[in-house]
Amino acid sequence: MGEVANGGAGGGRTTDGLLGDGAAPNGRIRDTDTAPERIWSMFNPVESEAVVNALRRWQCSFGFRNRRVQNVSMILDPYVRLILDRCLPPVLERQLCLEPLDALLNDVIAVRTSVIDESLMRWAHQDGVLQLINVASGFDTRAWRLKWPARMKMFEIDSAMVHAQKNAALGCINTSCMRAALVGGVFNLGDVLKRLVLVGYDPTKPTLWLVEDVVEYILPSHASLMFATMAAHCAPGSRLVASLSDVKLRDLMRRYGHTTHLVEEFEPPGIVLNRICAAGWHAEVILSGQLEDRFGVDLHNCLYLAHGTRL
Repeated sequence: MGEVANGGAGGGRTTDGLLGDGAAPNGRIRDTDTAPERIWSMFNPVESEAVVNALRRWQCSFGFRNRRVQNVSMILDPYVRLILDRCLPPVLERQLCLEPLDALLNDVIAVRTSVIDESLMRWAHQDGVLQLINVASGFDTRAWRLKWPARMKMFEIDSAMVHAQKNAALGCINTSCMRAALVGGVFNLGDVLKRLVLVGYDPTKPTLWLVEDVVEYILPSHASLMFATMAAHCAPGSRLVASLSDVKLRDLMRRYGHTTHLVEEFEPPGIVLNRICAAGWHAEVILSGQLEDRFGVDLHNCLYLAHGTRL
């Protein structure tokens, strides 16, 4: 399981490569009193889904009464609550918690978070890979939540809106690693990765890549390009962890949930694995059944995780 940083007060500082003009001297943007209803209305569908994922992580963390999943008690995320208080209207939060898929989505997020935390901590502490790129990072709080090695560098890539609200909620809290936030996405990833060098990224050294809840929102051809671009901008020995979902989860969410923007060209995890391997990675998939056996929970075959090494 991932190590938890003490109170989030590590020695690292956040470097926001986009918020210089909109931030107050204390690192928080000036609209800190904006109502969550107003902020929520400004999110696009993918950004709003990132907020909902943050809610699921809060529910499966220490703040949620029902710990149904075994072996995930180490997910402690008080930071995500600050994001929710800023971005998610209370009425909508209550509605989401009553969705028919609430229990399943909480289980999926709990297992996904636990395995990804474990993988990243092992690669950073044991293998000494000290830079991480979080593609479409959303409201991920691992820079604050986990205890990283002293020289760890984390680079988060997402929209200006996501970074601005995240900075407003968490900008005054020290991270446990150096963190830089850059505006971009999977469609201009190559250009963003070139800019990463300006804020401390070294493409000649091994890199950790986090691709969490991304593939489901992009076309298959874009997924292939994304994994190939990643491979072209890092050294051999780099590692990746990517979450993959079965088409069943998309169909369930469209039938019972609020999400409507998952792509129609939703590919089975095995096909996505082939795309990862064709892009220059040696990769394997942890099957949903393996995760169910380990954590003692029924994931309805909805969650798969890919581990890869740059050849």
